[in-house]
Amino acid sequence: ACQDYLLVGGGSNFEDAMPWNGGTKRYHDRIYRLSRKDGQLSWAQPGWKLPLAMAYSACLSTEQGIYSLGGETADGPVANAFKLRVEGDSLQMNELPDLPVAVTSGGAAQIGSTIYVVGGIDAEGASKHCFALDAANQDAGWQILPSLPVPLSHAVVAAQSDGDETCIYVLGGRNKSGITSTFLSDIWKYSPSQQQWSKAGELKLDGQAPFGLSAGTGLPYGDQYILVFGGDKGNIFNETERLIDAAAKAETAEEREKYQAQKIKNLTSHPGFCKEVYLFNCQTAELTLAGEIGGDTQVTTTAFWWNGQIIIPGGEVRPGVRSKLVTRGTLE
Repeated sequence: ACQDYLLVGGGSNFEDAMPWNGGTKRYHDRIYRLSRKDGQLSWAQPGWKLPLAMAYSACLSTEQGIYSLGGETADGPVANAFKLRVEGDSLQMNELPDLPVAVTSGGAAQIGSTIYVVGGIDAEGASKHCFALDAANQDAGWQILPSLPVPLSHAVVAAQSDGDETCIYVLGGRNKSGITSTFLSDIWKYSPSQQQWSKAGELKLDGQAPFGLSAGTGLPYGDQYILVFGGDKGNIFNETERLIDAAAKAETAEEREKYQAQKIKNLTSHPGFCKEVYLFNCQTAELTLAGEIGGDTQVTTTAFWWNGQIIIPGGEVRPGVRSKLVTRGTLE
């Protein structure tokens, strides 16, 4: 989003059936524009398209334009990077150098003119990648920075001050090394001056146990906070993974059908994702509960500031269920 427009492009959905009923994930290249005219907001489809039918790129809204970094098509992760900007009634699309590695479901943040891409899924699975590009000197290409301490994807990534300098923060995420995925509770910080990662805290409310969180959205607030919206704490996700594994190992058709039926029941009766809004203080490492999302919680999407308001467009509100919802919020 820029001051006078908001773009939503690409994405994926299941148009014919839910994935557990054999539905095919479809990827899209259409771009929609939300703009204000005579005090009214309205959507339009100007006929603009992305260079690929794609989803799950790391997206970053800046004063210079909207960056799309990596992502995936029906054939897997891509390394494409580009910037979109609207000039009048025209869409300007500027290609950036390709990422060093094709990666999807990563996170992005900006410090000064430098854009960072962190984590995500590559051809081998969840990754430790950390790349940086100086948007003012694109010919120098992407730098490969020190790797994350752990591989992860679907984390909240934001730039915020730790009191000494602006750092890159990575909150939560998930990875997988066995039957079930691990939902991560650690908060990591990358210091540009020291060029190293350190642990900055945990997703943990005072007096309670840490919790893992994946696929949430977040953004910096003020001069020391990061807001985290929704996400998935993994209970039903992990149970689904166990049922899939049990069905694959079943020795009889009857046993396999039992596990399949339980999996479908869990997914179709899913209550939706976390409604909590958390506030992380980067200077004290404290996590507090800031409020709740009133309606459906959207995951695997991007939150951003637009004219002083928080916007969360589209995303997934239950397993396999995509949403047209655009949430607009303010802070009291």
